[in-house]
Amino acid sequence: MNLAFATSEVDPQDRLSAWREVVNRAFVPLAITPIGGDNGRGPFEASVVARSFGGVRAWHVRASPMSAVRTPRHIEASDHDDYLIALHVAGTAHGAQGGRELTLGPGDFALFDSRRPYSIQFTGPGWVEHVIYQVPRASLDARSDLGTATARCVRAASGAGQLASPYLRTLARAVLSADGLAYGQPFIDAGLDLAVSALRTVAGYAGEPASAHGVTASALKDYALARLGDPALSPQTVARDGYVSVRQLHRLFALDGLTFGHWIREQRLRRCRDDLADPRVSHLSIADVAARWGFRSAAHFSRVFRARYGVTPAEYRRRPP
Repeated sequence: MNLAFATSEVDPQDRLSAWREVVNRAFVPLAITPIGGDNGRGPFEASVVARSFGGVRAWHVRASPMSAVRTPRHIEASDHDDYLIALHVAGTAHGAQGGRELTLGPGDFALFDSRRPYSIQFTGPGWVEHVIYQVPRASLDARSDLGTATARCVRAASGAGQLASPYLRTLARAVLSADGLAYGQPFIDAGLDLAVSALRTVAGYAGEPASAHGVTASALKDYALARLGDPALSPQTVARDGYVSVRQLHRLFALDGLTFGHWIREQRLRRCRDDLADPRVSHLSIADVAARWGFRSAAHFSRVFRARYGVTPAEYRRRPP
């Protein structure tokens, strides 16, 4: 579902209530309060543009100073289970979640978990501008364990921020443009991969160590990627051919914030998704595509595909390019 709304479309006395309704209905339930009152600036003003692509929804918000608080009551009444990658564009924002506090300036970004209480105050001065990527939990969990990466600021000027922040900003402009992002799923994936790597850096995750035999997780991944189509691919076969124990294999993946099973499923789903969008293999049935990348059951593939991307494989294949 795509969305464009501005409070200028309604009467001044109704603008705040209209904004609250749109945010709670289309985004996630929050308690929204203007900051600073009128102070001669006129009535509350805000606008939002949102567009969904590949299971991810991008939001661009421009608003008067305000605070947004998500409480346990909001969570109990909500069916949302998403991560929120919050990229600040203009003004200053102060956020908190899980006992951590942070301040975001232009170009900084952070991660919030909609399944847990959080707050964010957009203090200005003047208009504030903010981009949010609303990402299904399964999408980021398949990339890394981010439980300790929430409410940590990736500074725009940091090494990780200089790589990820401009990409996320450019990606949002492309996704939110009138024409959307043509053939854009790989670019969405690249943006999420960059964001996750940056968040893991600020959370202090260690780099990739080698096993006792000098084997790294990257080497094990390369081996597995070359054999994704084999439904018998397992931790045991990868460990055996990588000359490590199954325990060492799981340890190496865990240090990267992953489980072997989740990582394999994500790689297979990405390749199935790419095939479903590729006219060169349109002659293959959905079951053929699933089997091509190691799924034993077409029904199971359809279930995990929908959980990952929000649409069935058939619906994804029918989408216009």
